[in-house]
Amino acid sequence: MSRDYSMKSIVYISPTKKMRKIVSRFLWITILSLFKLANSNAQSIEAISSISSDTIQIGQQLRYQLRLSAPDDFHVNWPVFADTLSSSIEIIAQEEPTHTTDESGALTVWEQQLIITSFDTGNLIVPPVAIELTGANDSITLTIETEPLLIRVTTVDIDPDASFKPIKGIEEMPITFSELLPWLIGILFIAAVLFAIVWVYLRHRNRKTAPEAIPLPNIPPHLMAIEKLETLRLQKLWQTGKTKEYFTELSDIIREYIELQFPVNAVEMTTPEILQGLEPIQINPDAIHKLSATLELADLVKFAKAQPSALENDISLNHLIDFVHESYATALNGETKKEAQI
Repeated sequence: MSRDYSMKSIVYISPTKKMRKIVSRFLWITILSLFKLANSNAQSIEAISSISSDTIQIGQQLRYQLRLSAPDDFHVNWPVFADTLSSSIEIIAQEEPTHTTDESGALTVWEQQLIITSFDTGNLIVPPVAIELTGANDSITLTIETEPLLIRVTTVDIDPDASFKPIKGIEEMPITFSELLPWLIGILFIAAVLFAIVWVYLRHRNRKTAPEAIPLPNIPPHLMAIEKLETLRLQKLWQTGKTKEYFTELSDIIREYIELQFPVNAVEMTTPEILQGLEPIQINPDAIHKLSATLELADLVKFAKAQPSALENDISLNHLIDFVHESYATALNGETKKEAQI
């Protein structure tokens, strides 16, 4: 009679190995959780760029839009653009970046639009734009880039066999009142000076006393500055290629006005020194920004041979006129307050 004996193997796991398995599982769970959290944040961050057209003629302008979606608690370091996106793509104008929060309040959408153009023909690449972000409780900076875009720049079709067209005649434009106003002011000013000279001469001609100094009309600095700026506009210097002379005259007029209106020796100061000297006066920040932009552009034209666009040339003069009005209003309010205190 035979007997079958079956034996069961017993595996002994030491407490140390058990702890290692528990710790290993815990680490894997933690790593997977962090990976899912990072992946969810990455999925909520999106940078998109677009253009209004993918084909233009040389020199034609198109709209370039940059858009970023990111969590509301992220700090965004929005890029600052100069005057080009690449060596072949120029920035004509750019709007201020804006940001809005969606209905849930979890995401913030940043947007900015640029007007760009190119004077090179062929297929051109609009390079990607890098945007830096930092989490609310994180010191690590993330960088996200937009996708590069492709635009095609074509030339203007010219028929070499076509006959020459006659030169068009000069078109006469009607003279507007705004163009005549500076001349009228100038004529009235000269007439006033001549009248004062004749009046003083006739009054002192029959007197035996020593002649006194002829008083000149007391013209407020802000009116004198406005008159000079409007006269400079009529001279059309930059339209005839005299851009440097145009900005030199702009800079001299506004420096003389600041020195006459405020206790700032602007004629002998650099642009940063002028802006620092105007800080205690508390002029409208928007007017200070316009003054700063115009003086800095004038410095670039005079010393760095910069060539601003026609729009920048015209806007610079308008910026200085706005600054004169705003700063004079600030000075007038200051004098009124002093009189009220007295």
